[in-house]
Amino acid sequence: MTDQEKKPSVHFDDLNLLGKTVFLTGAAIRTTATLIDSLIEHAADLYIEAEKAFLEEVDPEIEDAKILEEHVEDQKGKKRG
Repeated sequence: MTDQEKKPSVHFDDLNLLGKTVFLTGAAIRTTATLIDSLIEHAADLYIEAEKAFLEEVDPEIEDAKILEEHVEDQKGKKRG
């Protein structure tokens, strides 16, 4: 048996109010899940591209970060630096 033979075919017009509500809710959930999935994939691709560009140092105009000034407080609250 194929998949279509296993599943009964029901038309939207044949459903009662509860059936139509369940059908539309399921469709909305599927659409939302698809949208969220595509957004996650896009964010992951963007992260991977940004990490790759950072590791390859694509823009030679941008230098490495430099620490301008650093103060470390010891346990007594006095500043060293």
